[in-house]
Amino acid sequence: MSASGAGRMYGGVTGEQRIAERRRKLIEAGMSLFGSPGSGSVRVKDVVAEAALTERYFYESFSDLDALFDAVLELANETVESAVNAAVVEAPDDAISRISIALRTSTETMARDPRIIRVIFIEALGKGGRASARRNEILVRAAENFFRWSGTDMGDFDSSPVEIRMKTFALTGAASEVLISWAEGLLDVTAVELADFLVGLYWRIDLP
Repeated sequence: MSASGAGRMYGGVTGEQRIAERRRKLIEAGMSLFGSPGSGSVRVKDVVAEAALTERYFYESFSDLDALFDAVLELANETVESAVNAAVVEAPDDAISRISIALRTSTETMARDPRIIRVIFIEALGKGGRASARRNEILVRAAENFFRWSGTDMGDFDSSPVEIRMKTFALTGAASEVLISWAEGLLDVTAVELADFLVGLYWRIDLP
């Protein structure tokens, strides 16, 4: 769409707003499709049908399905991170309390929307065809989040002692594998039981 067309008003809505709304619908459609057991066979035509749009509007916002998946993955990550960031605002200063809140909030948030579990822990981290390209990026992001959530005066993750970074990656990797198994249906436990286990895992690994 041209710059002038994008800014033109129709029914009190600008072109930019219409584009943003179509993009939102496509991302939500992608969340539903990539977050479903049949995610491996998702096509552009499936996405636009789910969003009640046409392929023209898909390519208005995304170059291909990988670009859409990146946006869906970002939404999934931001949904969890926003919930945890809000929950730890009033948390005590000690790391155990803060990470306990973070782990429980993360698990509860994902349990409320199982699509998030599948997008992050199967499609992006597990056996999904998109896993290899994003695995390290996701694990680093999770490790940095755990480090940040563990305390307000912890400094910068990249410049922290190597032992702390190793422990953080160890927890992140172990927690991710447990969550993948849960997402795959290999662990018949509730979200509360899973959170209890992850909190205990954190306590035993003795992160600062």
